[in-house]
Amino acid sequence: MGSPPVWGAWGKASGVRLPHPLVCHIVDTAAVAELLMPVLLGPKCLAELRGAFSVLGNADGWIALLCGVHDLGKYGPGFQALRADVAVERLPMAAADVSYVERPKGVGKVDTPHGTVTALHVREMLRCWGMETSGAVTVAAALGGHHGYFPAVDQVEQAKREVNDHGGQRWAGWRDGMVVEVARALGLAEPASLPWGEVRVGVQVAVALAALTSVSDWIASDTSNYTSPQGEFDLVAYVVQAREHAREAVRKAGLQAWAAPVDTSFSALFPQHDDVRPVQRAAESLTAGRTGPTMLVVEAPTGEGKTNLALQAAATLVRDLELSGVYVAMPTKATSHQFLGEVERLLQRLGDSTAVRLIHSEAREFLEERAVEPSDVGRDHGEDSDVAAGEWFTRKKSLVAPLGVGTLDQALKSVVRSGHLFVRLTALSSKVVVFDEVHAYDTQMSKLLDRLLMWLGRLGASVVLMSATLPSHRRRELVVAWQAGLLNVAPSAVPAEDGSASYPRITIAGREPARVVGVGVSELNADRRVVLDKGIADDEVADWLIRHAEGGRAVAAVHNMRPRAKATYEAVRDKVERLPPGLRPEVVLLHGEMTNAVRRRTEADLRSWFGRDGRRRHAIVIGTQVLEQSLDLDFDAMLTDLAPVDLLIQRAGRVHRHRRVDRGELVLGITGVTDTPAGPKFPKGLHGVYRFHLLARTWALLRQRSVITCPDDVSGLIDAVYGPEEAVACPVGWEESWRASAQTYRRAVDRERAQAREWYVPMPMALERLNEMTDIPKYVANLRSGGRRRG
Repeated sequence: MGSPPVWGAWGKASGVRLPHPLVCHIVDTAAVAELLMPVLLGPKCLAELRGAFSVLGNADGWIALLCGVHDLGKYGPGFQALRADVAVERLPMAAADVSYVERPKGVGKVDTPHGTVTALHVREMLRCWGMETSGAVTVAAALGGHHGYFPAVDQVEQAKREVNDHGGQRWAGWRDGMVVEVARALGLAEPASLPWGEVRVGVQVAVALAALTSVSDWIASDTSNYTSPQGEFDLVAYVVQAREHAREAVRKAGLQAWAAPVDTSFSALFPQHDDVRPVQRAAESLTAGRTGPTMLVVEAPTGEGKTNLALQAAATLVRDLELSGVYVAMPTKATSHQFLGEVERLLQRLGDSTAVRLIHSEAREFLEERAVEPSDVGRDHGEDSDVAAGEWFTRKKSLVAPLGVGTLDQALKSVVRSGHLFVRLTALSSKVVVFDEVHAYDTQMSKLLDRLLMWLGRLGASVVLMSATLPSHRRRELVVAWQAGLLNVAPSAVPAEDGSASYPRITIAGREPARVVGVGVSELNADRRVVLDKGIADDEVADWLIRHAEGGRAVAAVHNMRPRAKATYEAVRDKVERLPPGLRPEVVLLHGEMTNAVRRRTEADLRSWFGRDGRRRHAIVIGTQVLEQSLDLDFDAMLTDLAPVDLLIQRAGRVHRHRRVDRGELVLGITGVTDTPAGPKFPKGLHGVYRFHLLARTWALLRQRSVITCPDDVSGLIDAVYGPEEAVACPVGWEESWRASAQTYRRAVDRERAQAREWYVPMPMALERLNEMTDIPKYVANLRSGGRRRG
């Protein structure tokens, strides 16, 4: 058959001349893959992948080799012609093939993508070894998709017809020979002697294989770790060397699994807190001794210590289930910054030098302002490798980090059809994924979250979800989505909950039916009375705030739109300037239009004044929803625009948040609504923020109420607003506006659900072909290239 073409220099192995840069990359990738398997893949994911290839004897070895051959498509005339001068010079007998497909100068790339050629060759090679066709097609797509997008069957068939690009049988024979030669060097048996016909690889298993391939390829392609031999080399000796290099490369990338503490009790993790809250004690008991993937849904008022609860539960599950780390998905960048600080402080107390990655679109800017690199937590400054690790975790690679804190969207991208989503998704399979403030998502994001939970369940990831105000039906949807994935059944087949309990509560689920457990509250939240001061007109807002700030108190105003926040700020500032100097409160404005630097400085000031250990300040703080969920602050009173009831309760949680003693009544003023006989009227433009029907239902419940008692009233109010239409009676005279807003609301929800279906990947139990995960519908592509239509 003659010598094979090369890309670079020549080498020999067992007397066969090989294109050694490609051979070396196969070996390097395989060596990295063997090390990454237990780190990147969760226990369930890894067990299924190994189980698929276990009939071959050395499952890990064959999985690693398959990862390694992802670039076989480069071993053909089409790719070699990218440097035809080199190929023609070094392989005269193949010169005609290469020259024939060489493109003229000035002509763009026209050859078949090498990933598609890889898929073609792997498919035919596995079938030749005896593997059944569907499995061979699936494995081929997994390897051919290492650049982010899985090739479809018709694309592979088209590549088969492009004989000039892949080289026909002659080049296929060279590729086969190279794979067999590398297999021998890795200590694997002759492929044709093994029972490939018994290998069964489904699409879910192939997702893990694809992710392992891509991440291993990224590391093995790092030229700071690897250089190809110049001249002849011994392939068996190179395998030994590659495995040594792989250990160092993986270490430099910071991909070792996080070792959770031996003692993960609250007393051990948080010795500075001498009071364990009831919800924390219940969660600690429920998560102890778990032996399989676990979901924990925590519903409790603000101030009950859900942050520390999440860290304790996550550490326990990582230890007991032998996971590799944790990802915390927060609703905003500001909340992720706060949680990052909590994780950093916990690791410092433990003497743990593991790096924590901040993962969101502005992470680098934030860390630069803090003068901290992504790997600075516990860094050994005698090592410069951590700097390289910090550079490695960028964009789609970020979720691979063992410990990460970031925003929800970074996790949701795992199920939005796009390049390398399978890497993000599989990276989460080895972690406990924590979701905070799950009540605060719109319909579209909620549907994406459901789909993400379904896939996390399918891949065996454990999850902790937290909320202060979660409708009962929404809690059930979240549990069903995750359990459907875990059990690999349709959502309708998920068993009913075991028992019920009033708010506050914890739901725990695994393979067994979900169990709902009622929990108590701390003294801080026991019989917490929120006094409602309603009907405050816009021109009365400034006086209300100044009056409630008398005596050195701190008052906040939360508006639903930036123009309203700015208007209130100007009105308050004008009135405060007329006060005697000694009576003037500081007036602070906070909203999303501020530059990142100014906003972060303002947030830092507010935390230093009104945080848990803040120095109290005489101030009036005016802002948007940032004050509702992004900052852990404690005010003496609050005025708020009317919002859906769950968000009003969330906002009220920023009043008397850290202590209640000697602070008087907890007052929540409500503005931004005008009560009329025909129904409520709201500020212009608010329809783009909240659905009028939710606001109308909220106002119908609260307009005659003077007090909300927490936690007793919370669940009933939320379930009424978000429950069936009949759960809230339409007040007399509102019938026309009520019907119109209800109809608009239903249409909007249906539209957002339909849009979410365009974005997310299929359910894992319904996925038939890998390319369904990365094929981007035309509608979605238009959204990405242009403006997003508001739902």
